[in-house]
Amino acid sequence: MEMLKKIRTQIFLYKQRFAPHKTLITSFLVGILIVLVSTILFVSLRKKFIGQEERSAENYTNLGSRFEERDTGITAFEPVACPGPRTHDEAYYNGKLIDSHFHLPFTEYRVFDAVNKEFVVDEKGDSDLITTLGVNVTIPEITCLLDYEGTDKVFAFIGIATDYTEKRMGVSRKKTQVEVVKKIITLYPDYFVPFIGMPDEPRGFQTVNAEELNRALRLEPGLFKGYGEVALYPSEGVPPLAPNSKRLLEIYPVVKDHDLVVYFHLGEGQKDAFREVLRDNPDTNFIFHGDQLIGHEFGYDLSQIEEIIKNHSNAFYTVDQLYGDVFLLRPEVSKEEFLSHFANYEPLIKQDLDTWQTLIERYPDQFMWGTDRGGLLWSIDHEVGWTLADYSLALIARLDPAVQENFAYKNAEHLFQNR
Repeated sequence: MEMLKKIRTQIFLYKQRFAPHKTLITSFLVGILIVLVSTILFVSLRKKFIGQEERSAENYTNLGSRFEERDTGITAFEPVACPGPRTHDEAYYNGKLIDSHFHLPFTEYRVFDAVNKEFVVDEKGDSDLITTLGVNVTIPEITCLLDYEGTDKVFAFIGIATDYTEKRMGVSRKKTQVEVVKKIITLYPDYFVPFIGMPDEPRGFQTVNAEELNRALRLEPGLFKGYGEVALYPSEGVPPLAPNSKRLLEIYPVVKDHDLVVYFHLGEGQKDAFREVLRDNPDTNFIFHGDQLIGHEFGYDLSQIEEIIKNHSNAFYTVDQLYGDVFLLRPEVSKEEFLSHFANYEPLIKQDLDTWQTLIERYPDQFMWGTDRGGLLWSIDHEVGWTLADYSLALIARLDPAVQENFAYKNAEHLFQNR
């Protein structure tokens, strides 16, 4: 009994002694519990994340090994049987033809998910819709297409891997890609004028910064003749980029140092900013186009183009909307729909001449023909290519004879004389 009293007394004294610190002790214990749970959760998530990264890297590594030959330009240059040139109507324009807007398919095996801000590895590595060099199209196939349709040369827009892409995917590809471009130009110097493009959508820009662009250009000085196409309009997850933005203002000196021509797809409301850039960079030539600038829903408003062209001799415009004012090289349009659109040239030519003829003839040294093709697989189909060229030759024949060659090739050719 006495022992029980002693125990009770000790308990009472203990309570009295530690009661003032009860809240502090409870908080301390809760804090330890939170730290413990957080640690367990962090370790669990980290293992899961690392596992996903390892699986992604493993997929991409496997993909890289599967496409190693394509990256080094072996399968990209496989020979192909070519049917030879196809003739056009003798009544059409029959001189040289330079396409000043051609997206050269290149070695890309990943897609950027703008919503989740991450790269998704394309484990298939090919597509029935999008062109990929060495996967579903080769350089000889493209030169064969150009011979078949009668196009002498193209301004080739080529996408090169960015630092962010290489770091995120764990694969160095930039130097190899530049070597492939060098091989293209070495083997086919008369077909391609290479433009370098380095879109940086994952970091919220349509182009890398000046320092990264300069490093890429220095991998093979003098190889690239142009910079672009740079899309300045907004796209999913990427805001518009003004021609006079800080990023581009820092790029123009790099462009000048490497003696490059710039190609912009202007966005809505960018006329004045572009004119400012043209004024401040008189020694750099700029090519531009873009239905965001001139409108298209209710017919083209060409007044903004004219204001730029008439005031700046270093500005040039690619007319690649020659489809009867309907741009058809879109993913939702099929090859069959495209070809059926051209079943009757006359109403389409009338529409295009009504829109463009006056401006082309008023400024004969600053407008060029182009197609804006190459990204869609069916856009480099032989029948599609021949139809594009055939229709354009028919239209060019309706222009003033004094400007036909300028529009068809001379203005484009002039940009790269002595370069």
